[in-house]
Amino acid sequence: MNYPIRLNDKISGVYDYVNSGYNAPSDAAKETYKNLAEKANEQLNKLKEIMQVQVGALNKLINTKQLPVIGIKE
Repeated sequence: MNYPIRLNDKISGVYDYVNSGYNAPSDAAKETYKNLAEKANEQLNKLKEIMQVQVGALNKLINTKQLPVIGIKE
């Protein structure tokens, strides 16, 4: 593979495993999901912080320094 398995792939794998049978999820599957969900929440909290704090600070810095806008040519 060209890339390592990421968190979303692992969560998807647990979902596929649990969804594949007629039995209740095993304790191991529940524990694995719990651990992966905690890691996902950590990453989502980091993203929220970036979007709410750091992007605003970057925009303020760009305006303060009067830097040109980065645009895309059409």
